[in-house]
Amino acid sequence: MDKFFEIKGKILESANSDEDIKAIISIGSSTRSDMKADEYSDLDLFIVTTNTEPWYSGEYPKRFGNVSISFIEDTLGGGKERRCIYDEDKDVDMIPLTPEQFETVVKDGVAQWVMNRGYDVLYDVMNCTDLLKEHISCSTSTPSMSSDEFSNMINDFYFHNIWAYKKLKRGEIWAAKMNVDAYLKWYLLRMIELYCYKANNTDVWHDGRFVDKWADKDILAELEKCFAHYNAEDILSALRNTHKLFARITRKIAQIEGYEYPENAEKCAGKYLEL
Repeated sequence: MDKFFEIKGKILESANSDEDIKAIISIGSSTRSDMKADEYSDLDLFIVTTNTEPWYSGEYPKRFGNVSISFIEDTLGGGKERRCIYDEDKDVDMIPLTPEQFETVVKDGVAQWVMNRGYDVLYDVMNCTDLLKEHISCSTSTPSMSSDEFSNMINDFYFHNIWAYKKLKRGEIWAAKMNVDAYLKWYLLRMIELYCYKANNTDVWHDGRFVDKWADKDILAELEKCFAHYNAEDILSALRNTHKLFARITRKIAQIEGYEYPENAEKCAGKYLEL
């Protein structure tokens, strides 16, 4: 049985008795045909309403069950979402938008990346169904990068190799680890996505979602050596391995795309890391 059945029922009851609510659309894992929802999945909802404030304040979400955790987070299109856990295991994310805001994020393509793998209109008195059919299409991730962006990102990456190395030498362990295992890893992920898509036409999802299912096995094997404990020696080892994996992948991308590879940048950072 759907563990969100009761919560969805209460939300729909509110919609039927509240003239402010114009539409409720379910998105995310509960609507996907690929990588379907499992016991750990949450419920993601667009709440289209002329009065968003009670949703942001938490007043309305409290009506639907016992809220254990609740907070506000930035979301698509510069908006906010109310994220709740009901009881102990029911994660519900609610994105309140006015009809005008909703129409804008749909027409401008902002909503495409969260709806392109499926959505389900649960309630609709503003005819948003036709709007979605016109502007939202089923699609997979197709990353791309211009030559200038490619070069800039590589130079940025290698610059911060050196920056992290210096932080380690100065004993700034926190700063070095956050650089190696956060900042540099986002650049590494971008290149992994681009390489797997360009080389193998792989559906690479986004933000590292399901990377352990779609990335090449040799990349996954190397990733095991790219993350560090809170220890200077281990961070340096992770930095060197991250550098080597990034260099290998970006060289292949340069060959595939016909881009010029910044040889001097790699060599400069490599000398600092004694590679």
